[in-house]
Amino acid sequence: MAIFITKPVTCPKCAQNSDTAVMISANTAEDADVRQKIFDETIFRWKCKKCGFSTRYQHPFLYNDIDRKFMIYLIPHVARPKVVDQKLEDEFTDMRDVRKRIVPDINSLKEKIAVFERGIDDMALELTKLAVSDVVTKETGHNVYAGYYTDMDEEKNSISFQFFVGGDKRSYIQTTRLEVYKRSRDIVKRYFPKENRKMGFLNIGMSWARSALEKYKSSGSGIDK
Repeated sequence: MAIFITKPVTCPKCAQNSDTAVMISANTAEDADVRQKIFDETIFRWKCKKCGFSTRYQHPFLYNDIDRKFMIYLIPHVARPKVVDQKLEDEFTDMRDVRKRIVPDINSLKEKIAVFERGIDDMALELTKLAVSDVVTKETGHNVYAGYYTDMDEEKNSISFQFFVGGDKRSYIQTTRLEVYKRSRDIVKRYFPKENRKMGFLNIGMSWARSALEKYKSSGSGIDK
């Protein structure tokens, strides 16, 4: 069952305050439509009752896929490497085998869902993404603002990402060999075998990948692009 709370929201256009019912958690076993509501952003769409202004409203939200054993906690703009919800840990004592992640925005929430549904190791994916982002920076001459997984094609031996680069955050698609991901996955298995066993929700993104890469480099190895 989806859980809602009422929150006061101020319209950015007319400054009217209004109480809004916000969905803060849902699981796929009890709400079969919750995934679609995330990807079409129905859950995060807010409309002012006074002036009719509509906007994307990011708010904390917990997504639980019981069958695939993963939970993703959207906490807008979160930068911490880990968040421990002790009440949740105490309530669900069998969560050791559940992959738990925190993400800072809606796009990252969508990415994690797609990645875990595909059976992809998100730690290996982030290492791959970081390596490919370096290539994008060299090719475009601009820094990468953000990047997201888009596709994995085993027949074409490729994995693809969409990056946003430069001050105007323009879209840039980059593909690399699947071997880069497989190599990254081997690194995760060797250097971070207990990472998923940590208590709490882990922030496995580009910052984690940079830190992990530094540890890997200290071993005298590197990741081929």
